[in-house]
Amino acid sequence: MLENIKITNFALISSSSIAFDSGFNVLTGETGAGKSLIVDALLFLTGVRADKTFIKSGQEYSRVEGVFSVDVNNQDITDILHSVGLDNEGTIIISRQFNLSGKNECRINGELVTLNIVRKISNLIIDIFGQNDSLMLLDSNNHLSLLDAMFEDSLQEHKDTLAEYLQELHNINAQIRELGGLDKDRENNIRLLEFQIKEIDEANLYDGLEEELKNKIVSMQNFEKIVSAYDNASQILDGEYSIENAIKTVINSLTSIESVDSDVASLKERLYSLRYEMQDIVSEIEGKKNSVVYSEEELDMLQDRLMLIKDLERKYGKTIPEVLEYKEKMSDRLNLLNNAEEELERLRLNKQELLSRLVDICSKLRQVRISEIKNFKAKFEQELRELGMKNANIEVVFNNEINIDNIESIVDCNGADNLEFLFSANLGVEPRPLTKIISGGEMSRFMLAFKSLQNNDQEKTCIFDEIDAGIGGEIGGVVGKKICEISRTNQVICITHLAQIASFGDTNFKIEKYDEGNNTITSVKKLNEEDKILEISRMLSGSTNETSISHSKEIIDSSNGYKSYLKNM
Repeated sequence: MLENIKITNFALISSSSIAFDSGFNVLTGETGAGKSLIVDALLFLTGVRADKTFIKSGQEYSRVEGVFSVDVNNQDITDILHSVGLDNEGTIIISRQFNLSGKNECRINGELVTLNIVRKISNLIIDIFGQNDSLMLLDSNNHLSLLDAMFEDSLQEHKDTLAEYLQELHNINAQIRELGGLDKDRENNIRLLEFQIKEIDEANLYDGLEEELKNKIVSMQNFEKIVSAYDNASQILDGEYSIENAIKTVINSLTSIESVDSDVASLKERLYSLRYEMQDIVSEIEGKKNSVVYSEEELDMLQDRLMLIKDLERKYGKTIPEVLEYKEKMSDRLNLLNNAEEELERLRLNKQELLSRLVDICSKLRQVRISEIKNFKAKFEQELRELGMKNANIEVVFNNEINIDNIESIVDCNGADNLEFLFSANLGVEPRPLTKIISGGEMSRFMLAFKSLQNNDQEKTCIFDEIDAGIGGEIGGVVGKKICEISRTNQVICITHLAQIASFGDTNFKIEKYDEGNNTITSVKKLNEEDKILEISRMLSGSTNETSISHSKEIIDSSNGYKSYLKNM
């Protein structure tokens, strides 16, 4: 059960600590006082998606902490705690802080944990019912899960077997995909591989080709500039006033003093070497100048080929070596696909046999549901009668067939059933789809009936957020009795605007909103017996006159009488 919740900087709540009791806890207050903020804080604590609107204006963070007492023998809770290095000692303290930067900090018993762990633990100890739960009824896709929750134990063995079959199906399909699939899929995969390999082969790729093409394109695009540079260099080295002629002149000058200076010979030798090197350089420059050509047609061809390489790299790899490596892998895969007929046939037969088993186990799940629905229908209609719907009639219809041709497309972890509730609240009216006929008040009672059957002996904290939507007066008292019954085995925290429900509270709280300076503040006050009488009086007539107070006492006395009756049962 939830022993205490501490709320800090949450929406309109600056700081509030609420100590809940076991049994039936009731929260009331004027419209707009912030009653649902307590539920919002609990939802935040259980791991719902948070946003900055949760943080009180002007503050840096919002924080909620809840202290829960739990059964030390609950193996599911123990297993989750063990997964994060904690023991189940009978008390769990969950805290969650959310700051303006969007960062979450979650702790269990002081240890940092993930939001997912908080959600798993919360799902085992808290059950929150609000307007969204009622809306679940309007979507027939939710009807199967609502129904299965009524008799999970009867279905579990078949669901465990189903889970094994689904894993086996997943593995077989993965192997088939690895071999290219069956029939048309396999043919398409083979054609795709053949196309990819051919596309790469026809490009005649080799390492260094891309740089080679780029250099040729740059050279051709700068043809005039390159030729002009080579020509100018050639003139400087070998023209009329060239360096070579200057070297000749120097050699002749030194020759004239060769007979009188012994050092001249070595200088002349070096000059001759320089002259020969110069002639070789000039020859190479001329060769390069003559090799540079320009062809608009060839330039277009080079650019097209470079674009082709870029396209292949975009599809198959970032570089030519990566593209060629990809081609080798695809060649190996094509070889595998072309030689996989025998293995595929084996997998095909195994899959057919598995699909047959899936049909069988899903049919068994349906038979269990059909059998359990008879008992569920009687119990559920009794719950509805107790909630003032004395002529209620509910039917469950299955809208699909299960066979080997459709099983793979419709099966999931819950089986292959597509079912929905049909409902009639009046005699002589044929049951029709629930989503088309149920009213707001009927929907609240319909969902409460589910909760009443679901939560029997579950020992959870059940949160009811305005379960009384669309109902009032006498029916409100009936709903109060039903929630009171739930509170005998589960802690209940109920937000209500009906005095008839609030009168059943074992512990009552009043939510109030007031202005403090430039801020709006929401506070929570635990009511004593006298305060409870005044609050019920206000809820009944909007005043606390003598007549209203007398009526309030009568309702509370009647509610206490019913609670005494339940204790003695």
